[in-house]
Amino acid sequence: MDCQRSDYLPLTRKEQKTCWFRQRSSCSRRVSGKRFPETLGANMSVSSRELQDRPNEAAISPVFGSQAIQLKFADEVGPRIRARISYAFRVFASIYGYRVVEEGQPLGTGVSLFYGCKPRVFDDGISVFVPARYRPREDDAGERKSARGRYANESIFLFFGTDDSTHSPDWLGEIFEWLSSDHERSIIQRDSIGRIPFSGSIFSAEQISPRKPYAMLVMSWLQNMLQNRGRVESLPRATSPAADSEHFVVSSHDIDFYYTTKLSALARLLKNLAVSITEFRSWSSCGWNARCIFKTLAGKRVGEYLPGLIDESRRYDFRSTVFVVSERKHRRDPEYLPEDLASHLLACESAEFSLGLHGSYKSVIEEQNLLREAVAMQAALGTKPLGTRQHWLRFGDHQQFFEVVESSGFVYDSTLGFAEAAGFRNGACFAFPPYDFRNEKAHEFLEIPLVLMDGNIAASSRATGEKADAIADEILKESRKWGWGGIAADWHNPLEPLQVPEEINQIFWKCVKNQSHNREKWVSASQFMTRCLSRYHNAGLLGGVRLDA
Repeated sequence: MDCQRSDYLPLTRKEQKTCWFRQRSSCSRRVSGKRFPETLGANMSVSSRELQDRPNEAAISPVFGSQAIQLKFADEVGPRIRARISYAFRVFASIYGYRVVEEGQPLGTGVSLFYGCKPRVFDDGISVFVPARYRPREDDAGERKSARGRYANESIFLFFGTDDSTHSPDWLGEIFEWLSSDHERSIIQRDSIGRIPFSGSIFSAEQISPRKPYAMLVMSWLQNMLQNRGRVESLPRATSPAADSEHFVVSSHDIDFYYTTKLSALARLLKNLAVSITEFRSWSSCGWNARCIFKTLAGKRVGEYLPGLIDESRRYDFRSTVFVVSERKHRRDPEYLPEDLASHLLACESAEFSLGLHGSYKSVIEEQNLLREAVAMQAALGTKPLGTRQHWLRFGDHQQFFEVVESSGFVYDSTLGFAEAAGFRNGACFAFPPYDFRNEKAHEFLEIPLVLMDGNIAASSRATGEKADAIADEILKESRKWGWGGIAADWHNPLEPLQVPEEINQIFWKCVKNQSHNREKWVSASQFMTRCLSRYHNAGLLGGVRLDA
């Protein structure tokens, strides 16, 4: 065997010991594999049948759970890139359940990733070479050479292409590019609300589907290099941190309308009636809103749905987070204040729902202040919101928005999604701390990506002509296939078709009824944080976040 393997296959401990005794001899035999130019990383793979013919090699794959892992850099990798790659490495470790050992600390028989440099043959455990292909966009004077290809029968998009000699990607650089939203920072275009539109996104520019969790696919590819030494094209699934569920969906409801007065209810229903005709073109929705106008005139409290939602949550065993607006300063803000809904909101909290702040329309772009709104909500309800989501998903600049969230003391946000398209905006079917470019480190809060919303499912259906339930099923199946979730779903009012036609609301009920069949749980944000926070702590992330503080 060759102690300087040109294809950088990770060495087993047996092979490392052989190298130790042969380091002074010339080794002529090289480990190589078939190369398929159209297949990414094919030179690192052999068929599953070939692996079955070598059972001893198949057996060396370690059992990963809380195994130690360490990242080592080539000397020429500068501090800025080290910080960004370290961030991506830590998120990968948290999703796959590794315990991060800091560089320079003894690793023992753990797993080593070598960024930009060859693994040393005398290191214990498994070692994998990661090509250093990441380049900061601020330093990138030329056009980026992105790549499309297939690995393990999955289509994968790569920002930085593949290494010429190994045909492998810079897994960590790819993860960083997706999770940091760096590819969105240079987008100038804004819609009429002030948001980055889907039409300006990487998905539109590169004509790739937002329904594929590309960051997760790259993570799984890297895990395969560690788990199977890359000899079989496989994408191992990340296992859940909880024994009672394989997959988590953070269920949520943004209260954009709630019954407070007959006049406000009638105004909302008339608006919905117009939307049903002009936008949804749904006669069922049109008829429902017309009937509710007459019911409201007769005294029915349309839009007062929280008591019924609590009853259904007990019936179908799900819990949710309710996001509440606490200031009303713009015509697009709801016509209520927290004290108007206090008895129903506190009943939600007693029923194991959690309450979050729904940042008002002007809270970030114009006023850059969520703390005042959080204080107002706490004063009205006597409970402190742990997390937030922007009303209308409205923010214009990632760095500004994340700094406002972190400075307000929130432990999670759930805003990152597109209003016009369902899917994985950051390529992530998992929760992650956003990246702080100003300080070159991870932010101290968790982003729970908003991948499904009643409105964006309806918008995707209108844009593509596909059935809405098929779109939601596709996205959820992708998330279940690769990991343990930590994605958010938002149905504003699933009991009444006020926001969307009834068929969109039925998707929510289908999902919560099928939790057991899908081996998943629909939980509140607080329940999710409680179950998964230790994963991030073990990876050196979110060290300042404590749920009992």
